Amino acid sequence: MDRLIKTLQVYMYDQYDCPDVHEHDEESLVDDIIYALIQKNENRCPFKNYDCIGKCKFNLISCAQGLEIDCGREYEDIWRDFIGVDESEGSNE
Repeated sequence: MDRLIKTLQVYMYDQYDCPDVHEHDEESLVDDIIYALIQKNENRCPFKNYDCIGKCKFNLISCAQGLEIDCGREYEDIWRDFIGVDESEGSNE
């Protein structure tokens, strides 16, 4: 797993505006990846863009219009929900 984490760190540093490569725990790497996803997708909802509507637990009628996030939730919360990682889970190492 250490090799994968080191590889992801370098990839994130190279491809996105993420902090310098340094020792990460699992949670800080998840945070960096979510930050990069938000940076790349801006206000595009991952549920609308990558998956069918209806999988979001907070799906609202107004969500049916366009690809933008229009439910009022924080972008980070939406991406964590989409990926399936809860902030309270923390590291499983």
